Amino acid sequence: MPISVSLKERTIAIALFEGFQAMDVFGPLDAFDAANGLLAGSYKLELWSLQGDVVRAENGARVMADRKMRASMKADTLIIPGGCGARTLELTPAQRKALTGAARLSRRVVSVCTGAFVAGMLAEKPLRLATHWKYAGELQARYPSLQIDADVLYVHDGNLWSSAGISAAIDLSLRLIADDLGEAVSIACARQLVVHYRRSGDQAQYSEPLQLQRRNAGEFGALLAWMLANPHGDHSVAALSERSGMSTRHFTRRFAETFGESPARFAERVRLDHARTLLMQGMRIEPIARSAGFRSADAFRRAFERRFAVSPSDYRSHFAPSRTRTRTQTRKIST
Repeated sequence: MPISVSLKERTIAIALFEGFQAMDVFGPLDAFDAANGLLAGSYKLELWSLQGDVVRAENGARVMADRKMRASMKADTLIIPGGCGARTLELTPAQRKALTGAARLSRRVVSVCTGAFVAGMLAEKPLRLATHWKYAGELQARYPSLQIDADVLYVHDGNLWSSAGISAAIDLSLRLIADDLGEAVSIACARQLVVHYRRSGDQAQYSEPLQLQRRNAGEFGALLAWMLANPHGDHSVAALSERSGMSTRHFTRRFAETFGESPARFAERVRLDHARTLLMQGMRIEPIARSAGFRSADAFRRAFERRFAVSPSDYRSHFAPSRTRTRTQTRKIST
């Protein structure tokens, strides 16, 4: 049965500048275009250039803009991509006036990844901004009055939406499509794009093991790899120090110097992150507790609530995919 909604064409304009991240542009474009495939005429997609008719992306691709941005131009949604150009963008007075004017006239402004560096120029009051975790510190130093959030996929503050990296821009685009056209259309778009339907904005950008692996593990590299692969194993200080070939005292001191926390605290973080992944897959509490190496389900619940300020059951209900709901909603859509 076809979808029945009130159609209203909305202009989605994406700002282009030298050094933009191509996927920050084409990811959202493809998401909104998928909505057009389901409901023709829902969105008018345009590329607005701040710098010339042809703009070079960070990867070297050249893109032809539809229009040169002016202060009098109005979009329903103005999207600002990230990329190396966003972090170093220097606007002439005329370009700044054009960007500021277009942003004020637009119903929604969206920054993707390091597009937050450009969005920060537009902030007229303290705002909460999401960005890629790698650049959060740099962004906070540049705009100390803003609240920079590197722990979420996307946030909404006033008429400004901001997201983390490339895939988070797809999540945010699907959220905006849901707001405009309904959840059923957004779900169908996700299916067409073959992406996970839609992760919540407050979901973490990356798992704890990835965060830990990106640090220089140094002499503990092999030990870290074993801990991540064996969250149910013996992570006691005695066992870990023996694996490292060190005395317990020396191991504890060197480990804390490397990772900034005690071995026990670190081990709990590894286990809880493993448990969090299983919760998002919809597994039950008892087998998760065993898989993550906790003595009991109650011990797991207490540790999880202490770390994340939410019960494992509530976390699972919030983040685990709801197959029943998806089937019910998508059955109404002709795809």
